[in-house]
Amino acid sequence: MKTIPKTRASNVTPFVLEGRWPLDGLDQPAMRWLSKIAKRKHVAAVDVIYEAIESFLARWEAEAELETKIIKSPTSLKR
Repeated sequence: MKTIPKTRASNVTPFVLEGRWPLDGLDQPAMRWLSKIAKRKHVAAVDVIYEAIESFLARWEAEAELETKIIKSPTSLKR
């Protein structure tokens, strides 16, 4: 069984984020959007990506903690 090579669109360039994470799917519209946000905040586009990742992880951890904080009421007792 032959594997079919993945082909990318011509406007997608793979790169590694500061030597840590490979990012394969940022096309030109996504990069322009990131650049626009970065210019508005006066930071680099990489900082916008890190901020988004940190925000996602914080929400994910908060949701995970919420499960442990929920106090379940006992079900109705049968008489």
